[in-house]
Amino acid sequence: MRFIGRKTLLLDNIQAVIDEKAPGCETFCDIFSGTATVARHFKQWYQVYSNDLLYFSYVLQRATVELDKLPEFKGLREGLGILDPIDYFNAMSVEDMEVLPSRRRFFQNTYAPMGGRMYMNDANALRVDFARNQVEDWKNEGYISEGEYYYLVACVVEGIPFVSNISGTYGAYNKTWDRRSYKQYQLYRLPVVENAKENRSFNRDGVELLRELSGHILYVDPPYNERQYLPNYHVLETGARYDFPEVKGVTAQRSYGEEKSDFCVRGKALEAFDRLMENADFEHIILSYSTDGLMKVNDIEDVMKSHGRPDTFQIYYFPYRRYKSRSLTMEEELKELLVYIRK
Repeated sequence: MRFIGRKTLLLDNIQAVIDEKAPGCETFCDIFSGTATVARHFKQWYQVYSNDLLYFSYVLQRATVELDKLPEFKGLREGLGILDPIDYFNAMSVEDMEVLPSRRRFFQNTYAPMGGRMYMNDANALRVDFARNQVEDWKNEGYISEGEYYYLVACVVEGIPFVSNISGTYGAYNKTWDRRSYKQYQLYRLPVVENAKENRSFNRDGVELLRELSGHILYVDPPYNERQYLPNYHVLETGARYDFPEVKGVTAQRSYGEEKSDFCVRGKALEAFDRLMENADFEHIILSYSTDGLMKVNDIEDVMKSHGRPDTFQIYYFPYRRYKSRSLTMEEELKELLVYIRK
């Protein structure tokens, strides 16, 4: 899944810091989990806590972090004769899905040409609508368990970006059809790592949640800039919730008042980070950040040293692209940071 700040390319670096600074630990907390890439990776070795304020992130976490094995879908098999619901949905024709009443087609009526927008084509929007409605019906009728429900919803959501007519985020759709838009939408079968541990996932404000958690390693990957995440991923949020929200504007934005993060607000980010560090009852803390973030490196250092052991503080720099400064007269190097301290 394409996602702002996704840490796939940084996994080896995070692991190297842990191997150096925190060997032999048993618990790992990913407090701003996003697509759950980091939490899933470290689930191989640790009991994992994951969290995010976005509900679609929580759904992905429930499916791949808290769930510890692939669902068997016994209820669907015995009750409806459906051996594999993902294959069932992906093999259906659009004609078979036309039985879905218009009033239940939120994606087609909102995000597709039928609704006057171009986030995806009408056929793919109907495929999303049909799968989400059917999964809700199966849950309400008792054919699937809670874990199976979250897994299927996550597979629905994970498939949406592969056919979305966007440049990078859902802040706007393209005015002409992108090549991926012509692909047929399919549910994406998510892998599940089994670790036989009591992994937990949350949909909470991370700073406040830390008052209730404790462990060995805390990984902190907050937003870097002033772009709130929900406006950029509102289609995925609605795909996860499927709550028929009131939307506004050309881009069909949903309301996101309660999901705003202080880490995206200049003047509030550093204060929020200070509260996070104060609440964190974890032995090892690793922050992922960027040199062009709202918090300055020297301020990050001051906050972390005020709540941890100053002699253990260390910054690891990883250059990852070049950009031109606003003056357009000099080239600067943008760096990803991993910042470690022992609490």
